[in-house]
Amino acid sequence: MVIDINTHSSNGSRMDTARPVGKKEKEKLTLVECVWIDAYTEASWSEYDASSSETKTYGLLVDQTDEWTTLAMSRDSSFWGNLWYIPTKNVVSLREIERVKTSD
Repeated sequence: MVIDINTHSSNGSRMDTARPVGKKEKEKLTLVECVWIDAYTEASWSEYDASSSETKTYGLLVDQTDEWTTLAMSRDSSFWGNLWYIPTKNVVSLREIERVKTSD
């Protein structure tokens, strides 16, 4: 599934994001591939030759707004580990890899 970043999903509705749930329910997380254009610098004298090479980041989708697409590398209880805040305007594509249930 490829997510349209302007509407947040292929069917026009906002993509579900992971939220804390009761103890009896298992939380569903979405593992995604995020392709985006990253900022970069060259630390030497060089000719001007701007590049728009794409970066791929894999992680758990925390949230996606018009401003930020947020991924995490891990999840434990109510805490996210290693959050990535990617400007949504830099996101080229967001593809769902699989839905993952947390353990009890």
